[in-house]
Amino acid sequence: MSIAEIYGTKGKLLEGKRILIGVTGSIAAIETPHLVREILRYSGEPIVVLSEDALRFVTVDSLTWSMGKLPYTEISGLSEHIKWSVDPEQKVDLYLLCPATANTISKLASGVADGPVSLTALASIGANIPCLIVPAAHNVLLDNPITQKNMEYLKQLDVHFLSSDKEEEKYKFPPLERLMDQIFSLLSVPRPLQGTKFIVTGGATREYFDDVRFLSNPSSGLSSLYVVKALQKLGAEVSFILGEGNTIDQKLISSSVTVVRSTSEMYQQVKEQLSNGKVDGLISVAAIADYQPTFQKGKIPSRQNELSISLKPTIKIVKAIRNEFPSLFIVTYKAEVGISEKKLISLAAQFLEENNVNIVCANWVGEANKGFVSKTNELFVVRDQQEVLELKGSKQTLGHELANIISVEFNRRKDLQ
Repeated sequence: MSIAEIYGTKGKLLEGKRILIGVTGSIAAIETPHLVREILRYSGEPIVVLSEDALRFVTVDSLTWSMGKLPYTEISGLSEHIKWSVDPEQKVDLYLLCPATANTISKLASGVADGPVSLTALASIGANIPCLIVPAAHNVLLDNPITQKNMEYLKQLDVHFLSSDKEEEKYKFPPLERLMDQIFSLLSVPRPLQGTKFIVTGGATREYFDDVRFLSNPSSGLSSLYVVKALQKLGAEVSFILGEGNTIDQKLISSSVTVVRSTSEMYQQVKEQLSNGKVDGLISVAAIADYQPTFQKGKIPSRQNELSISLKPTIKIVKAIRNEFPSLFIVTYKAEVGISEKKLISLAAQFLEENNVNIVCANWVGEANKGFVSKTNELFVVRDQQEVLELKGSKQTLGHELANIISVEFNRRKDLQ
């Protein structure tokens, strides 16, 4: 995929921002092409400088392909390190040493500038350009007192460190989402949802009919995860309430997470959080059970010829919350199976009107590449007296697109109040 096809696809949070990336000789350098592509997706301008050892793990060609221009493997007679640190027209906004070996960290703490990476890093610190270091090495190198002392000294110079994930006795490249969040923070990117707080529900609820069996659905919680992360990138504080029927790796989440079991537990948690503090909106992505069985303590005996289970409706969370919090901004998903597009949109519009919510995201489930366990989806975004928007693609892409729509609608509504 060309640069033009990915540039700005996740928004303009880094528009006009130049990020100088110093890459050193760690195996984690193989992640650099993914990093520069992500910076481009947010409309930023990556500039890459490679140490000689970095070229053992990542190639000039792979980075040229990734960002559409050559990386630097040396500083020329044009003194690029000076231009990037002091020239008003070429000065970078952030220096990112990623990945950083223990050797490079120690050189930097000692003021050694014997290569293009250490030279550009030293110049950036000297010019008071924000500097973020992402260490990646074996724990015996990073945890030893010498390296730790050098890191503490650099922190005193306002150099920032992003903690890496420690696995198999090694500090590895952190999740890209967490690294991007730190970049946004250091650049103090103005974000349209700064100062707001949202509750996002996700995953499936479970309704038990004895102590070991339950009724539920195949929701993975993936759509809600990407909505959470996209809202955070727009500046919102997010509280994530997850049904226990989810497949989400919670290490990928930097927000508050509460795991609940049943529909009634999810409702109580949402209501409690709304009552306890200032919350601006509820984004109901969870696949909430519509019915609950009569519960029998213990385990219903196996191998019965017939088993009848009595069901009764569960509480309608969105409807109940709207009645109790009439001014709350509410977005909800509405899932259907086997109906036409026209009927799907009609039901969503009816739900919007009857429940007085702000946005309804209608989608099909139980079809190939749509809903539940799929990594892709198709949404019809229905808003009051506005054109219906059709969104298609990966759930990650839809999360970003929906978050942008939420931002616009929320701020438009706030301006009208």
